[in-house]
Amino acid sequence: MRFTTSLVVFNSKDATDPNAHRLMEVSLPSLRPKKDKQLVELMAYCLMPNHYHLMLRPQIEHGLTEFMRKLGTGYTNYFNLKYNRVGALFQGKFKSRFVETDAHFNWLPHYIHCNPFDGSETSITAYPWSSYQEYAHKNMPEQKHINIIDPSFLSAWFETPEQFCQETANWLMQEREESMHHELSLD
Repeated sequence: MRFTTSLVVFNSKDATDPNAHRLMEVSLPSLRPKKDKQLVELMAYCLMPNHYHLMLRPQIEHGLTEFMRKLGTGYTNYFNLKYNRVGALFQGKFKSRFVETDAHFNWLPHYIHCNPFDGSETSITAYPWSSYQEYAHKNMPEQKHINIIDPSFLSAWFETPEQFCQETANWLMQEREESMHHELSLD
């Protein structure tokens, strides 16, 4: 929950409160991104136990680098204070890939949202730490981190929530088939 809050808090051209990492309790429903002051547009995300994926579009020059610096530093400071530790939390510098084609752009949100897939159909649709529900319009009662992203840009790409869900299911099926083919090829 704290990391999802950080996605909003640290996505600002304004200076971040130097004591923001000391706030142990957060109230995410009161947080809303201020579009005119964002470093990046957060289009999709998925948080996993040991890594995360973000689909971002810079809003200002060097916005991606600045956002990732603020996010990494701010969350690390919070985590170290909470768990009485010191040092780096993340291994190495963040990795980014530029989206150059429509095919890559269409593939990326499915890849991001399907990261928690464990073989069960509900592993994606019920996973609370991704933006999948915001695109599928399947808000879950226990999900308290709605409205972290602005789904308008990607939603224009997928005409309806049903189309988005169907394309995600199709993408997942294709990935399964390719994975099984790869395993058979290795045998």
